[in-house]
Order: sequence, then structure tokens, then C-alpha cells
Amino acid sequence: MAHFLYIYDMLYLFASVLLFSINNLLWKHFTLKQNIYVIMFKRSSFTCLFLGVILAVVLFYNRQEFTPKEILNLFIISSLGFAGLSFLVLGFKKGSLLQYAIYSLLFTFILGFTLEYQINHAWYWNIFSLLFVSFGYLYFIFKQFKEQTTTLKSRQAHLYFFLAHCCFSMLLILQMDFLERIPEVAIAFIQELCVFIFAGIIISMQPRTFKAKKIPIWQFVIFALPITLAVFLGLKGLKVTSPIYSSLMGLLTPIITLVLGIFLGKEKLNLKSLPGLLMIVVGMFIFYLN
Repeated sequence: MAHFLYIYDMLYLFASVLLFSINNLLWKHFTLKQNIYVIMFKRSSFTCLFLGVILAVVLFYNRQEFTPKEILNLFIISSLGFAGLSFLVLGFKKGSLLQYAIYSLLFTFILGFTLEYQINHAWYWNIFSLLFVSFGYLYFIFKQFKEQTTTLKSRQAHLYFFLAHCCFSMLLILQMDFLERIPEVAIAFIQELCVFIFAGIIISMQPRTFKAKKIPIWQFVIFALPITLAVFLGLKGLKVTSPIYSSLMGLLTPIITLVLGIFLGKEKLNLKSLPGLLMIVVGMFIFYLN
């Protein structure tokens, strides 16, 4: 019975991973239709609404209060999330899902390796995983830049995805201090509120010279649902399992994103770069299983 309940709890994490992957595909789809900040503004308006409702329920039952200083500090830190999301969306606009998957896996490994070293200071126990990931990443970059089809636009995507994951990594490290005293839903809500405000400011400053395809509001409602549910289910799964299983399941996000993209015709399978991706995946599983 306990084993059944444990598997049931892990389904929360898997559902969260699947929804995050769908969210990435939606970003790739919508960025080709409108100005990225218009899309960010409209989507964040609904994520703020959905997360705000969840937050209101959580605060009502927990009777928890925050100091203005905590909220201000969290909002300032969340600006890194806005910068990371901006770079991520630009990466999807100019690059491929394969490029996203590589950088997502790479930075997940770097964070995990760094935290592991801080705990036991014995990095040499994971020398095999480090070698797998390093060679896989170098192989992928070599193949990507060696190909004649690699354009300036594709090279810019590499830079955008790299900067996006730098911002997300720093954001995660800075937010860890808040997790002990502030509900995760509150952190997610402030993050989306930051996106809503900053995107609105940028839109107001931009000249309206671009012609964009019309996107019905109901599509932005659907766009906002996966990330809202992903955050909620991810928090639920983290609460009932453990951080190590949450991290291990999180490795599936870029992989499922890539697989769904290939299946839906959003991404072409690059067989020449595939060995590098597989080496990174093997190295990361060796690391986390250790």
C-alpha cells in the first residue's frame, strides 16, 4: 500500500514535468506570431490571476504574513527571472528545441554538481558523470558550429539560451533562502507579477510599428494553464517526495520537450548532434543515481 502511494506521489512530479514541456512548446509556437513582450504580458496576466487565486487559498488556511521588506527583496530578485524568460523566448524565436534541451541539461548538471560538492567535497566520486557530460556538450557544440547550415540567427540562439539559464540558475540560488519562510506559490506569484509589470513597461516604451498576427484571448488562457498547473503540481510533488527525486524528474523536461517537438513537427531530428545529447543524459543519470 505504501509503495502504491509513493508511485502515486511521483505522478505529481511527472505531470509537472509534462506540463513544463508543453509550456516550452507553446512558447516556441507563440513567439513566431507576435512581439515577445506582448506575449509575455498577456500570458503573465493570466498566470498572475491563476496563481493569485491559489495563493489566496494558501494564505487563508495558513494565516501567513510577509513583511514588506521580504516582498520587496523577492521582487528585486525576480527581475532575474524576467531577464531569463526574455532570453529564453528570444532563444525559442531564433533557435531550436534541441539547443534549448542541451543548455537546460547542462545547467541542471552544473547546479547539481555544485551543490553535491558543497555537501561532501568529493567531486571525484562523480568523475565519470562529469566526463560524460563534458564530452557530450563539447561534441554537440562542435557539430552545431561545424555545420554549414549554422547561421548567425542560430549562433544568437546559443547565446540567448546560455544567458537565460545563467539567469535562471542565479535566480534559483537566491530564492532558496526564501523557501524556508515563504510558500513556493507566493514566490511563483511574485515572479509572474514581475514579468507582468516589466513586460508592460517595455511595451509602453516601444513604438507600435510592427505588424503582428491576431491571437485570441482564449489562446493565452490556455497558454497560461500549463505553467500554472506545472508549478502547483511540482510543489505538491516536492512536498510529498524529496528534492532529489524532484531534480531527477526535472531532467526529463528538456528531453520530453524535444521528443514532443519532433513528434509534432516543431523540431527536426539532428542525428549528427544526437550522440552529444545522449552522452549528457547518460552522464546526468549516473550523477543523480550516485
